[in-house]
Amino acid sequence: MATIAGTISYMSVALGRCWIILQERWPEKYGPNQLVRRPYPAIAFEATGKKAVSYVAEIAIDITNFGVGVVDLLISAQSLDILMPHKLNVRVWVLICAGATLPLVWLGAPMESWLVGWAGGIGCILASVLLLISIIMAGTLDVPADFHPDGIASAVVSSLTNTTTPPAWGTLSAASDLTSVVDFQTFWVGASTLIFAFAGLSIFPTFQHDMKEPRKWPRAALSAYAIIITFGAVTAVVGYQVFKLTTTDDILENVKCHGPHSAALLARVTSAIFVIVYLCNGVVAFLPVTADLEEVFSLPRATGIRHIIIRTLTVALATFLAAVVPKFDSYLPLVGSTGISLNNFCFPAYFHLKLNGHNLSLGERVLNWEIVVFGIIAVFAGTYSSVMGIVNAGGASSLC
Repeated sequence: MATIAGTISYMSVALGRCWIILQERWPEKYGPNQLVRRPYPAIAFEATGKKAVSYVAEIAIDITNFGVGVVDLLISAQSLDILMPHKLNVRVWVLICAGATLPLVWLGAPMESWLVGWAGGIGCILASVLLLISIIMAGTLDVPADFHPDGIASAVVSSLTNTTTPPAWGTLSAASDLTSVVDFQTFWVGASTLIFAFAGLSIFPTFQHDMKEPRKWPRAALSAYAIIITFGAVTAVVGYQVFKLTTTDDILENVKCHGPHSAALLARVTSAIFVIVYLCNGVVAFLPVTADLEEVFSLPRATGIRHIIIRTLTVALATFLAAVVPKFDSYLPLVGSTGISLNNFCFPAYFHLKLNGHNLSLGERVLNWEIVVFGIIAVFAGTYSSVMGIVNAGGASSLC
């Protein structure tokens, strides 16, 4: 995680350098007062001089946004499935979430979705804080008899001082997972899942262009990553130390099933907020994809029946994929290894070399080429491992 986080943090700085170069060399097109709709593909074009490369970058962005939208639908559906007292098939919840998302996709435009984006961002911060509080409560307050008797502190100490001590609760079969060997497939599935967590690098030039002082972008990007990585690492470590080997893909499910009543209640509130957050995120993810499709078909800006058809088909395809394999953890590595690996590793490093290579030291040039190679390997190895993981899990045969 530290390697991936550090590499992507460096790529955010490199991408910022590329945008500054574009503003300095072509101020008439990319200056602070110019309207630039697609800064990332613009970097691709100016770095290589080839329109085809900018189109590939645009397609990679759309693949990422569409994949994120599918994941958002699944997380919303699974959160509702856990939250609601009346159990339904998770595919039914996927349809319900898609139905809630579709009207906003019909009416919205990428430049007009700021309210939905703000609602999702604020809700995500609030839900993340409540999630951490609920996990801590589960480890320290009125714990059930089968829970770790000494709470978080004892769990941390015992895990550091005695690695042979079995978990206080959980099954013996789960403990056998510790002895499983990390192979090629599991390694790249795990790496691609971590890469997914850092989706969004392709939108950074847009944020930088809107800044009053674009040259301060590295400071803003690194500060944001430091906060996100720190909070995510603390949540992951505390969650694992509390729930040990019984930790599931959805940590909120652990809190609801095994935590005290107060923690379980807070977890349900957090789940409700996350449903709203991921529905908002889904809208924001689908809109750029539909905008690009509308441009391909040369549709006017005003919303009409053809816009509604394209947007409906986009959400319908995402709903179908979510229903075929209703497990968000199956899609995370697949999306992470395709569009996100291209946008986070291959393209930024290569563009940085093309635009600014003459100003880089030998060590930094070598580093950028290594990142390009790693990105290419991640695309092929991660995609293969992710697809095989879905097939081996029986996901491909779960058509409804």
